[in-house]
Amino acid sequence: MNESSSPYELTPGAQEELLERLPVHAFESECQRSLEMIELCQRYMTHFVSEKEDPNSHEMRQTLSDLAVATGRLDRNLSNMLALLHCMQHTEKPYWEPVELCSFVAAICSEQAQIQQALGTRLVLDCGGLTELYVHADVRYLTCICLQLLSNALRACTPDGGTITLTLRDDGSGGAVLSISDTGCGLPDCSFRSQQNNRSRFLGTTKSGLLLCQEYCKLTGWTLELRPRASGSGTEALLTIPPKSGTDSSPILRSVSEEDALHAQRRLWFALVFELNCIPGMETVKFDLPAEFT
Repeated sequence: MNESSSPYELTPGAQEELLERLPVHAFESECQRSLEMIELCQRYMTHFVSEKEDPNSHEMRQTLSDLAVATGRLDRNLSNMLALLHCMQHTEKPYWEPVELCSFVAAICSEQAQIQQALGTRLVLDCGGLTELYVHADVRYLTCICLQLLSNALRACTPDGGTITLTLRDDGSGGAVLSISDTGCGLPDCSFRSQQNNRSRFLGTTKSGLLLCQEYCKLTGWTLELRPRASGSGTEALLTIPPKSGTDSSPILRSVSEEDALHAQRRLWFALVFELNCIPGMETVKFDLPAEFT
């Protein structure tokens, strides 16, 4: 038998057929049930330990804290991988709605004080004087992409600290450009030291998040570019959101009520907190819902 071949190697056609038959929804449901059972056991054990004060209770509390961190990371990685599979099976379709980007990016930066205290990294928001900027977007995709880019920037700046700048601009044609730049380790080059430095900061990640961002951009017609920062060390991620249709110059209807907008900001905040608790150094940070979201 030819050593370069394998009896288990699939042809491209067979790979596509297997992917189509893969029961993603059943797998997703089973993963969710398992995660919910783990969370239920954690709650029971936390309640049990809270009523005890003995030499072993402190170690048990630390063990439960470590378990919660591991569960959060597992949940995040599984969610990314399952969303990727949905994209590959062509079952993921964008849902277009008006999104106000100035308040959106402000919500992403709402925990900058906690981030600076825990990691020594400063968040800077620059909207260029804009107070409102509406685009047509799928808010699920936009949330995933922005939080993934923020997470990558925070990891790149850890443990030394640094500065992350979110810059939002109107592209002049009904779209928007969002830049997230950091002063961290930068993109890895061909040198061993650079690759080791990058690997140490992103240890434990699957890189599925960035792949998912790229798939979402394909579905929406957005572009995502990663490049070295113009000056100094670090990386810049550039997300370009063009108008939904090049032939549609009609204004975006802003029919969202204040209550709906508040619920949307809360959902974004909870997603932000979940992402931040997966960052090394922020796993046990407790967050309080900002007063403007209540």
